[in-house]
Amino acid sequence: MAQVMVNFRMDEDVKKNMEQVCREMGLSMTAAFTIFATKVGKEKRIPFELTAEPRSSELYRRLLRPAEIRQGHGEETLALMREQDRLEALCTQIRQSLTSIHTAIPSSITGLSMERIGLLCGNELKDKTAEISKAAKTLFSSRNIEMLREKDLSILDEYMDSLSSILKELQQIEYTLIPAMKSWSGEDVGGFEQDEQRLAAVSRKFDGLAPVMQRFLRSSTSSSGTRAVQARLRQAARSVETAYVLTALESLEALVLRHYNSLEDQTKARLESDYLQTLELTLRELSRAEQNGGDAVGKAALCLRAINVVSQVISDNAQARQEWSERSLEAEVAALERLAAVRGDTGGGIKPEG
Repeated sequence: MAQVMVNFRMDEDVKKNMEQVCREMGLSMTAAFTIFATKVGKEKRIPFELTAEPRSSELYRRLLRPAEIRQGHGEETLALMREQDRLEALCTQIRQSLTSIHTAIPSSITGLSMERIGLLCGNELKDKTAEISKAAKTLFSSRNIEMLREKDLSILDEYMDSLSSILKELQQIEYTLIPAMKSWSGEDVGGFEQDEQRLAAVSRKFDGLAPVMQRFLRSSTSSSGTRAVQARLRQAARSVETAYVLTALESLEALVLRHYNSLEDQTKARLESDYLQTLELTLRELSRAEQNGGDAVGKAALCLRAINVVSQVISDNAQARQEWSERSLEAEVAALERLAAVRGDTGGGIKPEG
């Protein structure tokens, strides 16, 4: 079969990203584009089945610098790497959904709504996604790792959840809009106004992400108390070998990093004096059983029960504090409303002066 030369331009960052992904999949860019073109011709659609294999935990560990491991920052760095992968995956899926909608728009459908849909999917929303992806590379760069360790990761989770919500909304639009465009019979162009409005709402959701990221960058979570609890957990787990217990402890440590500062002082005191002491005792007993050939399975079960109790104490207290804060704010506003009504400043009760 005769071959032809194809030349086209693309954004430099897009090219670099694709080259990196192709290397991870063991492909050249030429091979990737050939696969892409072949599938488009056969399936009459834009395919996105090829993905780079996510980095495994073991590979993550190989990427850690020795200094990070010596200083006990390995798990924190791994957590940040996983957050980076999640963010990149969300951006990739969002771009795929936008491209699917944009390329499915038939030239036969005209009108302001369809033109706006094309601009939203082909330009506005793609540009906003690209900005997030570019900012993420800077945020998670090696020079920022130390700074990120001091931030409140629960806010970063909030940012990710909002981005995930955007993806789900786009996919819902994609699943309904594309079939509607394919089955369009040349009447009722105004029927696409609702899809335009939904995409415009998605664009506004993108704009709402920036304040969340600013809160994350201004946050600070690693107080001395938090680090002390973190250090106790790591010290107690140092000689433990049972993998599922260590995994449960990693989850508990993440919970401490996110919520310890928001706990009531009384709960912190009980946590440090009672709950953690019992957990430390069960971990020591598990370590002895592992080394001496004792009932390691039974001791591990006790450890999991203790970890569950400590986790429940932290999560329930943090949630209660949040709910109480919300109720308190609501009570303050209600009191303000009553005061304004009593003074005659609301509800049509404002009296003329003099």
